[in-house]
Amino acid sequence: MFDRIIAAAASRWFRLVLVSLLVLSLQTTLFSEVRPFGYAIQILAIFVACAGVTHDVYVGAVAGLVSGFMYDAILATPLGISALVLGVVGAAAAVMLQPFRDPTWWLRLLVVGVAAALGEVVTPLLKAVVGLDGWLEWRILGALCVTFVAAMMFAAPMISLARWTLREKVIYGSR
Repeated sequence: MFDRIIAAAASRWFRLVLVSLLVLSLQTTLFSEVRPFGYAIQILAIFVACAGVTHDVYVGAVAGLVSGFMYDAILATPLGISALVLGVVGAAAAVMLQPFRDPTWWLRLLVVGVAAALGEVVTPLLKAVVGLDGWLEWRILGALCVTFVAAMMFAAPMISLARWTLREKVIYGSR
């Protein structure tokens, strides 16, 4: 009985929920107040893009959906918008690296920046689709640039965090 509980608590999906909760708390506290040029840094999108870069499309999309639903629980937008956006960000980051057999570190950073900036473009489009007005403006370009630069700054430690969070640990022994 306890072996199953310990195995579930040691799984990568349980770690994903815990680390996403930590990154979400940083997003809603520190990074909602620190606004370079008046734009919030989307650290959660950067983390999800790092998850997609370090793993495959499936893991990136699931990490985005889990983190997005957690983010939707505290936002005043319709449930599922952030989950869809972050799922696209995680999957897009993984898809952008698929043509490369062994991508270099700087290519991973660049892909994280592009994928996180893609989230800044997709978010207002989905909000416009569900009927929320006032999101499709030229202001998106500023948010895109701030998110891209922030991703270049935070991607290196976030890649290590995402790699640790989503690694599969092989447990040897009898079951």
